[in-house]
Amino acid sequence: SSSSFCTRIAVLIFLCTWLSNCSLAVQTLFSIENSISYLVSQICTQSIADDRELFIQSLCSFALGLCLVFNNNQIQLYSTESLVKLIDERIRIDSFLEKLGILSKSEFYAKALQKPQLKLSKSSDMILDYEFAHLYETLQSLISHMLTRHDINSTVRTLIDPMSTKLYAQRALTMMTDDNDFIGRVEQININKLKEKQWIEERDIDKKKILALEQQIQEIKDKNA
Repeated sequence: SSSSFCTRIAVLIFLCTWLSNCSLAVQTLFSIENSISYLVSQICTQSIADDRELFIQSLCSFALGLCLVFNNNQIQLYSTESLVKLIDERIRIDSFLEKLGILSKSEFYAKALQKPQLKLSKSSDMILDYEFAHLYETLQSLISHMLTRHDINSTVRTLIDPMSTKLYAQRALTMMTDDNDFIGRVEQININKLKEKQWIEERDIDKKKILALEQQIQEIKDKNA
């Protein structure tokens, strides 16, 4: 039903928002029994013709991808390498990335990203908001980058001649550069989120000051009336 779909979407959006930029949240999710198995099972479901279920799969993929990006590797069972292996063996990386990208092709996403302030006739029409669409837009590329890099590295390790030390050294240098770039992008996201939070707090303070000033002006007008 429409109500059930909206509820599932809301829960997954809450989960993804909680996981984003928070390694402790990811670690907590790992400690919840069957949480990762559930996400994987949802993503693995085949032969889905319903666009809504495909949308659910994409959100589950995003949640699992966030676990990969913000993993602090404190839980050995779900280390970064283990998660990549799990995704590759149970879902396959190319299939995972395809399902991850479904959300970006949806009408819900396009509308949310274009209009920060949505005008809706009823609450059930709101599937995604601008903030979440922007979050997805920012972090999807990091997830894709991380998985694609691991996939390429695996292929290179399989095909490369162990005696070709020069080629191996060049590849290692490229990997280090990619890692530094990736870390820098994550740090920049955190900085931007902090700036945005500070801006919102300052805006709220200014709003309160304006409201107080308007009340004072109104009181003066009332006295002089």
